[in-house]
Amino acid sequence: MARRVGPAVGVGALLLLLTGCTGTPADVGDPVVEFTAPHARSYDGEVRVAVHPLHVDGRSMELRLTLTPLGGDDTRDHRPIRVDELVDRTPVLSDVRTLTTYDVLGAASGPRHTAMLGAETVVGEPVVYQAWFAAPDDQVQTLDLVVDPSWGSVLRVPVVRG
Repeated sequence: MARRVGPAVGVGALLLLLTGCTGTPADVGDPVVEFTAPHARSYDGEVRVAVHPLHVDGRSMELRLTLTPLGGDDTRDHRPIRVDELVDRTPVLSDVRTLTTYDVLGAASGPRHTAMLGAETVVGEPVVYQAWFAAPDDQVQTLDLVVDPSWGSVLRVPVVRG
């Protein structure tokens, strides 16, 4: 499968995107799909996952997930739970039609997503996870999402521009 190597987004632009990211619930709009996922590698409880449309702004595309730990992890349920405990892997977007995958934008310091900011939540409280990717070509209207292979794929997540 070919990997799309998108245009590099400047570190300054990424830092601007990340400064508004607190990991707390924000008005992220209605999800396109919601599901309950089994435990992740680091969190043994269930997680409610809401997938929001992908937003393209210039040369970058933002993925937003609302994650709500539902409990079931005796070790972590009684303390703040970090986003990186709920999402163990870096999400991947793909376009099966063109055999193209989109990976989270990275730099020498690592991928650019909410987990790097140490966002936290508690059982029953949602937290917003954000990650940035290179923007797809203009004709791309939907992409498939894999957050964790054990959770399966979310097909045809809408790509919204502007």
